[in-house]
Amino acid sequence: MPQTGAVHALPPVSELVAHLRAAPAWQRKRDLRLLSQGTLGLPDDVGDDAVALPDGDGYLLFAAEVMWPPFVAVEQELAGRSAVLANANDIYAMGGRPIALLDTLLAPGIAEADAVMRGIAAGAVRYGVPVLGGHLTLEAEVTSLAVFIVGRARRLLSGRAATAGDVLLLLTASEGRFHERFPFWDCSLDRSDADLRRDLELLPEIAEAGLCDAARDVSMPGVLGSALQFLEGSGVGAEIDLRALPYPADARGREELWLQSFPSYAFLLAVEDDRVEEVVARATARNRVCAPIGRVTAEPRVELIDGSERACLWDFAAEPFCGFGRPAP
Repeated sequence: MPQTGAVHALPPVSELVAHLRAAPAWQRKRDLRLLSQGTLGLPDDVGDDAVALPDGDGYLLFAAEVMWPPFVAVEQELAGRSAVLANANDIYAMGGRPIALLDTLLAPGIAEADAVMRGIAAGAVRYGVPVLGGHLTLEAEVTSLAVFIVGRARRLLSGRAATAGDVLLLLTASEGRFHERFPFWDCSLDRSDADLRRDLELLPEIAEAGLCDAARDVSMPGVLGSALQFLEGSGVGAEIDLRALPYPADARGREELWLQSFPSYAFLLAVEDDRVEEVVARATARNRVCAPIGRVTAEPRVELIDGSERACLWDFAAEPFCGFGRPAP
């Protein structure tokens, strides 16, 4: 079961903030300012988990992920599986369901390419998403993988629609394990393929029931870094209670590493007060954890709270995180 309350393995809040802001995964997310403030002329609404295009009575969803090169270099099959996982989570986070995948793979030789493709095939089976094609180039200097996904949503969950007063929820699992070499937290180990897909169905079900308008998956910058992306995109801030986070018992003593890890199943939701109980009940019925961890504020500033301690994690008015904020009215 997850633990809440005082977490003695965490440093004082001000030190934790310094550690998080210096984390390599956070620095890589901040590099996205090259896109948000660059010369491509991207639309104002770019920066969500997937691009949503109106289509009939719903939306077509498009997303893509490039696997982190140091990871691909030593964990080729796992990188293939993880590429499917990351893309599928992006679609579900938007209230959608995946339809199909394409991949682009560069590899030094057949052995490396085959390992990656075995991983993609395994991930496609686990998440129930067919691979329809892609591109392969051999005799490359390094192995490089990008995967692209298409999905569809009846009712959209946007990572840009959180509003002041919403309760911030973390939907995740109570158990898991760390990767030996990389900051990954696998919390889907106990789920069969069918159970995992039903767990992910919680997102479109919640969207279609009108219980939540805003969501984002937790990715490489971990729970708090992903919260910054979520809140910046919505043009809001939040107060987040470190003692309310559902730290898994398996991560006891390494809670700070858990905060900085990429979980295989975790989503942030912004939900109105009168809908929180129903959202939590739906997750509990699936044996998933759904914990209130804070509240969205109108001021574009994120504060971390640990008992009587408080520190500013990020002030968007002073400094952008990724730079993808809600456009000015």
